Amino acid sequence: MKHTKLRDAGDFKNKSVVEYATIRVEMPSRLVPSNLRDGHYRGDDVVKGLYSTPTGRLSYKTLYLDSSELAEQFAEHLTRLFQNRLYSDEFEIKLEVLTTTQTVTATKGKIKHSAIVRETISKSE
Repeated sequence: MKHTKLRDAGDFKNKSVVEYATIRVEMPSRLVPSNLRDGHYRGDDVVKGLYSTPTGRLSYKTLYLDSSELAEQFAEHLTRLFQNRLYSDEFEIKLEVLTTTQTVTATKGKIKHSAIVRETISKSE
């Protein structure tokens, strides 16, 4: 599959804007892993600020990917991976293409996370 790279710093009028794809995971608070639980949520409140790490774990840290096609492939991988977890029937994966002015963080993240995601997907096939 051909991956169309998202825009980097300098590709927008504002030279410090970077575009990236990310995968957000939403699920009821009662199913969030214990190390990520937040006491401000009730049991059935939907937690919307979770992301996948490049290896498929849940985190509150943003995942930066360099193409929407890679995000789609990784979302399919995560769907298969999450079927063996406690929240297998009650999670929702959301793909987003966003922009940020955190140029260095997003640029380094896109390079690092995209490489790990590609490796993770290739190992599972």
